[in-house]
Amino acid sequence: MAGALIGEAFISASIQVICDRIASPDFIDLFRHKKLDQPLLMKLETTLLTLNALLDDAEEKQIEKPRVRKWLDDLKHAVFDAEDLLDEINYEALRCKLEGEAQTADKFTNKVWNLLPTSRNKFYQRMNVKIQELLRKLENFVQLKGALGLTEVVGRKVSQRTPTTSLVHEPFVYGRDEVKENLSKLLFSDDASKEDVSVITIVGMGGVGKTTLARMLYNDDKVKGHFTLKAWACVSEDYDAIRVTKTLLESVTSKPSNTTDLNLLQVELREQLRGKKFLFVLDDLWNEKYSDWNCLQTPFTSGARGSKVIVTTRNKNVASFMQNVPTQPLEPLSHEDCWSLLAKHAFGNVSYSSHPSLEEIGKKIARKCNGLPLAAQTLGGLLRSRLDSEVWNRVLNSSIWELPYKKSDILPALGLSYHYLPAKLKRCFIYCSILPKDYEFKVEDVVFLWMGEGLIPQSENGERMEEIAKEYFDELLSRSLFQTSGKSSFVMHDLINDLAVFMSKGFCSRWEGRELHEVERVRHLSYAREYFDVALKFEPLKGAKCLRTFLPTPLNTYQEYYLSKKFVQDLLLSHRCLRVLSLSRYRNVTQLPDSIKNLIHLRYLDLSRTTIERLPGVVCSLYNLQTLLLSNCSSLIELPVDFRKLTNLQKLMLGGCRSLAKLPIDLWKLSSLYHLDVSGTKITKMPSQMSRLKSLRTLTAFVVGKSTGSTTGELGELPHLRGKLSILNLQNVVDAKDAVQANLKNKKYLKELKFGWGDEDSDDSEKVRDVLDKLQPSISLEKLTIQFYGGTNFPNWLGDSCFSNIQVMCLSDCKYCWSLPPVGGLPALKELYIERMNFVKIISVEFYGRNGASLIQPFQSLEKLEFQEMAEWEEWGGLPTPNLTSLRVVECEKLKSLPERIHTLTALGNLNISNLPNLESIAEDGGLPPNLRYFSIQNCERLRASSSLVGDYCNWGLQALVSLEEFTIGGRGSDEIMETLLKQQLLPTTLRTLCIEELSTLKSLDGKGLAHLTVLRSLSIRECKSLEFLPGEALQHLTSLQKLYINDCPSLQFLPEKALQHLTSLQELYISDCPSLQFLPEEGLPPSLSYLRISDCSALEKRYQNKTGQDHWASISHIPCIRINDEVII
Repeated sequence: MAGALIGEAFISASIQVICDRIASPDFIDLFRHKKLDQPLLMKLETTLLTLNALLDDAEEKQIEKPRVRKWLDDLKHAVFDAEDLLDEINYEALRCKLEGEAQTADKFTNKVWNLLPTSRNKFYQRMNVKIQELLRKLENFVQLKGALGLTEVVGRKVSQRTPTTSLVHEPFVYGRDEVKENLSKLLFSDDASKEDVSVITIVGMGGVGKTTLARMLYNDDKVKGHFTLKAWACVSEDYDAIRVTKTLLESVTSKPSNTTDLNLLQVELREQLRGKKFLFVLDDLWNEKYSDWNCLQTPFTSGARGSKVIVTTRNKNVASFMQNVPTQPLEPLSHEDCWSLLAKHAFGNVSYSSHPSLEEIGKKIARKCNGLPLAAQTLGGLLRSRLDSEVWNRVLNSSIWELPYKKSDILPALGLSYHYLPAKLKRCFIYCSILPKDYEFKVEDVVFLWMGEGLIPQSENGERMEEIAKEYFDELLSRSLFQTSGKSSFVMHDLINDLAVFMSKGFCSRWEGRELHEVERVRHLSYAREYFDVALKFEPLKGAKCLRTFLPTPLNTYQEYYLSKKFVQDLLLSHRCLRVLSLSRYRNVTQLPDSIKNLIHLRYLDLSRTTIERLPGVVCSLYNLQTLLLSNCSSLIELPVDFRKLTNLQKLMLGGCRSLAKLPIDLWKLSSLYHLDVSGTKITKMPSQMSRLKSLRTLTAFVVGKSTGSTTGELGELPHLRGKLSILNLQNVVDAKDAVQANLKNKKYLKELKFGWGDEDSDDSEKVRDVLDKLQPSISLEKLTIQFYGGTNFPNWLGDSCFSNIQVMCLSDCKYCWSLPPVGGLPALKELYIERMNFVKIISVEFYGRNGASLIQPFQSLEKLEFQEMAEWEEWGGLPTPNLTSLRVVECEKLKSLPERIHTLTALGNLNISNLPNLESIAEDGGLPPNLRYFSIQNCERLRASSSLVGDYCNWGLQALVSLEEFTIGGRGSDEIMETLLKQQLLPTTLRTLCIEELSTLKSLDGKGLAHLTVLRSLSIRECKSLEFLPGEALQHLTSLQKLYINDCPSLQFLPEKALQHLTSLQELYISDCPSLQFLPEEGLPPSLSYLRISDCSALEKRYQNKTGQDHWASISHIPCIRINDEVII
């Protein structure tokens, strides 16, 4: 019964919603003209208000009186039933209005009423009976107030809106300076432990600040420069090695992975970490099985020395078996630090010394927080800006402090934070109990779910529901009930999640396994998806009669699933109260049954990433629908004919529907539409009259049609556009004046713009330039992409320094432009990508800003610069910027040299040059940039023809690059370079990773050039077709080598017999596509080797196929894991 503690929150807010609806003029007219009993309705409103006045008293007394808890619980469900009943009446009125069965109120006569179908009369007669039944039930609740000792309380003060500040984004941390300093020393030390990868464990009870401390270390400014890769994974109680490994892999590769095989994931992760220094955080680890940890961390061993794994856990046993540096226990804060934290959140930047009475009370409250920062933070948020000693005393003396923690599993301090929330926020907070622990969510994920469930009221001042919902979200964020996680994601702390679950028992349910659940009164359900969700899994739902939410989790997975089609049929037939329905990512959902028309309450429908081809026409009778998500439905061909009837639709997401070729012609009738995503579709034109969608906030793409459809000028009539917008097929613009009317210059909330023409040649370059000129955007723009532009030069606005907010620019396939725009004057530009500018021959001073030399410092902020496929580019004059950290020049066939004085680029850490066949020099006058960490050079054959005696590469100054960790060389022209670098011993001793690829004439590696690489961790030799042998005398000195890769070397016949024995750190050996390799050293593989991979090596496969002593198996049998082709021997 503890769950009934939530009673007041949902009941009070729901009653208010019902009363507002009853009092609305539209509803009163409906009752009058539909012969509904209006006095009965007024009596219902009075009864509800009476009950509402009892709720505050009931909420206080329920803690000690089980009968009051039962009364609240039953009342809660009666009020839910009232919501559904009025929603049904409201739907019928909307149906009549849209289908022409009703007239406006002033024209409605009894004569017209009598002409209506009898079924309509019977419907309203049935509603009268239902209202009478509901009223009797509610009156019984009123009559029980005396027996329960409940009294009416009017206007109890609750915590009102808290101002949102940067506080929640950068939490104040008290009492952890010494701990942070100790951990920082370990973090940035390469010798923290004997192993290359050190595991740092932070141990402490829930809410003590482990995650906050880990986040401080993870986001330290020095981390970016010290570690090549970093990733954060929430492990949580529900340990899943596949999920955690996939999270880490996707973070380090910055791309999704569809693999569900743990072995394949681990092999890929190991490859990505190869020789790189990484920082991983495994947050909230509970699993006590050593074998599971040993399996999880296997790929980590491929990282470079100095790599770190930070683990946070509540369990000392977990810490004991994984740590290889001393564990860091995190104790509760002192009472003084706890008070400082609470005061900072309560008073903000105002000194509490001017409120001595509050200071005394506050210190007593802080003592009750028992040193837990989470408790102090949330209570500080509750008391923020409420400088009233009466309020503070009420919190101090609340009976909730006495609620036994062991019985409720919630901290009393957190219970108080919830107790004093306004009812409107309580409903929204509790609904989030259906989100899994550690689940990262976006604002919009939650906001549209709240709206779909009717938790957000209609505003009287015209404010949009979505804006109100975001205000609610910000309030919960400011009270620390939500926490930031990354740049744009949020999460609920485990203990906050526990609080929400505890308060929502009985009507919110989260299925995370096969455990039994009470479902009879459940209204909101989420469940963890499985690969195959069979009907038997949902058998308990047959007992749930009033389900409103059906939500599979997680919401943002890339994996595909399958759902029982029989269950889908049963769901739509049996659960007619659904308001939120998601079938997303179920690949076998190819169609919806017509029974979906029964879901008249439905407001949120998610079918994204299904294989549905068409929506049934009956979907258009779901008049309450607000959100329709169809993203990445790659088989979707069209939308229903009557789509215009969805007049309440606010969000329509069609991005990635690559088979969808057109939108409904009367789309403009969706007057409530705020968000429309059509990116990645086959749409060739926008339907006519797009300018009538005045409410649009999001429009991801606007496709200009050939002579039909909406013109670019109609964009000018959409004043609220924001976020991203791509304007495509601009070759179809007939008159440049139409581009002026788009009025992009005044759309200050558009942050990302893409202008695209078709890839066919333009016959009027002046007109094309004029169009782009007239499309000048707002100076608030942050990202600009121009693709397939057919002009010979760019308009003057492109590169103007007044565009001081542009951070990213991409110029692609502008093949007739003779020169680049003067973008060097853009003060905020951080990333610049230039591709396939086929007519550009020279890049010189005009690229760096207006009048070239007039700028003291061009490209003030540029960090990343890429040129790709510049067919005619020959000369590059001038330096890009001293702040550049990454430079990539690829497939520029005529480029002869990199800019002079490249060595002055002191911030450059990554240099990648490849497929530059005419490049003659990269460092003529001072060597390479001194702080390079990654250097790759491939297919630059002219470099070997330098006039220098031994080639330009002697001038690179590689030996002096004390920061260089990874060097990749390969392709045409690299054989001579590599031979010279080895003979002259020019490779720096700091190298940790060396990749030698596609050296067609290389027969052997010069041993002298490798012997001094004593810290080399990874050596990769690939596609060296002439390589016959490896130098044993050199390899034996590579005592730090952990990984050796030999791939596609068909002439290689043997490995050095005894040298490998000396590789005492070697852990992994990969050999593939080496058909001539007859055997491995019989006594030469080191005991440290833990993984041997052999693939497509016919002679070796034959030698070891029987796994017996006769075939030399004994020489490798000591290796813990051997993989030969697809067979794994452990």
